[in-house]
Amino acid sequence: MSEMKDSGIEWIGKIPNDWKVYKVKNVCKIRGEKNKPQAQVLSVYRELGVVVKAERNDNYNITSEDTSSYKYVLPNDLVVNKMKAWQGSMGISRFEGIVSPAYYVFKITSDEIYPMFIHYLLRNASYLPEYRRLSGGIRPGQWDLSIENFRDIPILIPQYNCQKRITCYLERKCTQIDSIIAKQQEVIKKLKEYKLSVITEAVTKGLNPDVPMKDSGIEWIGEIPEHWENRKMISILSMRVVDGPHESPDLFDNGIPYISATAIENGKINFDLMRGYISEEYCDICDLRYKPQLHDILVIKLGASTGQVAIVETTDRFNIWVPLAAVRCNEKADPYFIYYAFQSDYFLKQMEMSWTYGTQQTLGVKSIERLRVMLPTLKEQTEIVSYLKSKCNLIDIAVTNKESLISKLLDYKRSLIYEVVTGKKEV
Repeated sequence: MSEMKDSGIEWIGKIPNDWKVYKVKNVCKIRGEKNKPQAQVLSVYRELGVVVKAERNDNYNITSEDTSSYKYVLPNDLVVNKMKAWQGSMGISRFEGIVSPAYYVFKITSDEIYPMFIHYLLRNASYLPEYRRLSGGIRPGQWDLSIENFRDIPILIPQYNCQKRITCYLERKCTQIDSIIAKQQEVIKKLKEYKLSVITEAVTKGLNPDVPMKDSGIEWIGEIPEHWENRKMISILSMRVVDGPHESPDLFDNGIPYISATAIENGKINFDLMRGYISEEYCDICDLRYKPQLHDILVIKLGASTGQVAIVETTDRFNIWVPLAAVRCNEKADPYFIYYAFQSDYFLKQMEMSWTYGTQQTLGVKSIERLRVMLPTLKEQTEIVSYLKSKCNLIDIAVTNKESLISKLLDYKRSLIYEVVTGKKEV
């Protein structure tokens, strides 16, 4: 292990004796070229760095029709998303292309720098709190790291060959870790597909394989048990489907929890992801429109996760914002049966066919009321719910175990990168 010295940077600590400390402005300059509208559009991902936008199917940012103001990027340029630098959304580009005017683009000017070393260094976990500290804004997602503050960020500079050796080591190790993660993600995907098939089979065919069947009247469902009914959702509701208030209320550090689509996670309400707290007085007003009750079903009606649901399993007071709609069943339906029906393939297809598109996909409350539900007797609904709770619980445990393994692998990857790019671990 090399002799160590104080870096002079509190959040980095000691570094090897022969390493230098520069600032971004000492090794990079702003690339100001624009007006390349024919170039491919690039984007920056927190985990991946710079990617070709057209090669991703999970990027919902809309490219402007006029890209003449987009910034030009060449291979080995450093690209920074100034709004999400605090999340590590930056990296060295391997591509030529253009990026949104909201990004910073830097050309590396120093011969002492091996570009991909900077890619790992600036994205490592020790830098993120510093980006957050230097960013200004009101709330997450609106924190802006100024170009002056970013140019003053310190950069650790080992010898050029050491940078290259560190980069090669990290690319090899990260590729191995990413390969394991990808395999676990594929298992999770298959488990979720299996869960979808289990739910769909149970809520359209029932549990008795020998029961007489009839045509459901819906092509993609096929046959259903002969004694089941094909009904409109509204016929099994005790109130009309209602969404949350359309205005943005004042939010506080305490009060009544106020949730939006982000709080709907894996079929449950995660109050840790609530939008904030509202006052009791404002909640009284919200209650006049909709007052949550035990076993209400909350449906996301706006955005990328439209159609996902959760069931209310608390009697504590809270309320919902406009991206959520509430479904309340009457005595003809077991709420959990309808909750599972919402997660079935035949419900998902119906909802997708009902979406409208503006700036984002939208599912109207009247569209929810018009959904068709295949309804057995209440006794059968209860039996199916019991079966699905048991079956889905086992699948969910398997998924959670895989997600936990992925989380540990990501933690290991971050720790490894930090130790190597700050000289704490020699390679």
